[in-house]
Amino acid sequence: MMDRIADNRRFWLGLNLLLLVLHGFGVYCYVIGGFAHPVTQLWAIVLLIHILEFPLAFIAVQGRGVGWGTTIMATLIFGFTWWVPARRGVFHA
Repeated sequence: MMDRIADNRRFWLGLNLLLLVLHGFGVYCYVIGGFAHPVTQLWAIVLLIHILEFPLAFIAVQGRGVGWGTTIMATLIFGFTWWVPARRGVFHA
């Protein structure tokens, strides 16, 4: 069952869409209220986690022909919802 979900492109794209919404809402809340807003705090935590994922992302896409800039930007924006499907071949990076 998990393999079917992990290889489902729509599942990963849905998670990536949710992350884009979080980024947009996080930036909006930051502009409106700074870091005092709970959504901004959640957004900052998600960005920190994504930064900590850089080493895992580089290992995951090693040998797949993905440039370091793409790996950094995609991981910063999407985190594991980019590099896990890229490693599995769901996303052709």
